Amino acid sequence: MHGALRALLLAFFAALTLVIAGCNYAVPAMWIAQGPPKKPAEYTLPKDKKLVVFVDDRKSVVSRLQLRALLADDIGTVIKQQGLVTDVVSGRELISYVRRMETSTKRISIEDLGNAVNADIVLYVEMESFTLSPDGATPKPTAQVRVKVVDVKAKERLFPPLGSDPKGYPVTAEVDTLANDAYRTSAARRNAEDGLEKKLADDVTKLFYDHEPKNFGKGVSKMEG
Repeated sequence: MHGALRALLLAFFAALTLVIAGCNYAVPAMWIAQGPPKKPAEYTLPKDKKLVVFVDDRKSVVSRLQLRALLADDIGTVIKQQGLVTDVVSGRELISYVRRMETSTKRISIEDLGNAVNADIVLYVEMESFTLSPDGATPKPTAQVRVKVVDVKAKERLFPPLGSDPKGYPVTAEVDTLANDAYRTSAARRNAEDGLEKKLADDVTKLFYDHEPKNFGKGVSKMEG
């Protein structure tokens, strides 16, 4: 009870301070005391099942193979750090497995990917685009993927639910527009690609846990009173 009373008092004094200052903020006073609301997860991963992350790039939109492996590792690492799944296995070896086993007439199924590493669940990320400039001129790194979660044993798609787009759940990651000279050297381009990979990994993992919405607070307006 003391905690609730304290929160109410904090909210009251925060609101009073804003009134005295003669300003009207769009952010509710309760957010100051209790924090901003969180965006709920799109799907809750089965915590007690072994999971592997596989990044598929059939269109070859990612210039470096290492980035695909790093993306899978980063997604798996955050999932484990957030406590979403207890057992996460590396998906790096699946890249070489697919290159070795797949042919022009034989495509490896998502279930086969999971079985190859004894995983129960496959978090499948299919690359659609990965570019440093969406229009060939503006330096704004952007990536688009489709995400699926598949139960290997049941041979069933868990996310997005049945009836949704069979291609998977769309995720678009964007990095703030860079300076015009950001891509003048190969090292600068690699740094931009690395930054986009990190942003994409972050956006994909946020599908599976509650988090603060993107750009929260940027739309808050201040009116002089």
